[in-house]
Amino acid sequence: MKNLACNRIFAIVTILMFATALLNSCSKESSEINNNETVDVLVEQAAQQYLNTPVATGGEDETYSLNNSGLPEVYLATSSGFDTKAAANPLISCLKSVKLTDKQALEVRKALTVYEEQIQIIMKGQREELAKMEARFIAAKKELLSKATTVKADREELEKKIIALKAEFEKAVRAFKEKNSPTLSAPYKALMTTLGTILDKRQWEAFSKCLSR
Repeated sequence: MKNLACNRIFAIVTILMFATALLNSCSKESSEINNNETVDVLVEQAAQQYLNTPVATGGEDETYSLNNSGLPEVYLATSSGFDTKAAANPLISCLKSVKLTDKQALEVRKALTVYEEQIQIIMKGQREELAKMEARFIAAKKELLSKATTVKADREELEKKIIALKAEFEKAVRAFKEKNSPTLSAPYKALMTTLGTILDKRQWEAFSKCLSR
């Protein structure tokens, strides 16, 4: 009887341990799935910001000046920015808002360092290409202006040509950004995925909610 009772207890304990392990596994898998879904949402959100961020600003002389290749602020997060007390990058601000532990903060800095190195290489190539496009636009505009006259009809025709030139430039920039958006999204997705493993469930939910505002 004693052996039978012990066997039953052992069997019950084994079942409970198996059930607990299975529950934890399912919970972890569910959390990973939710994290992956959220990562995809955040990556798509940043990609749309990139496509919709103006790459040029008009001055009084109507020339264009490219700024950071039209990158949204979240793409410009850096490890050094994590330590600044000045107005932080939105991504950095959201990370700080979830109250990281010292260990988490160290891991976040490492992730940001890797991300920054990758994004800087991509940004350099994009800036160079966009600068060439801008130079062509400015040269074409100067050529049009050099033919300007005081005749009203000529001035009106010139304005139409300049407007058309701007539209062509903006269309070319948009096409360029659409083509290169996946290239920028790749390191950003890797960063978001890494952050999803560093933050706990509560922190991740708070961080992703903050970043989605």
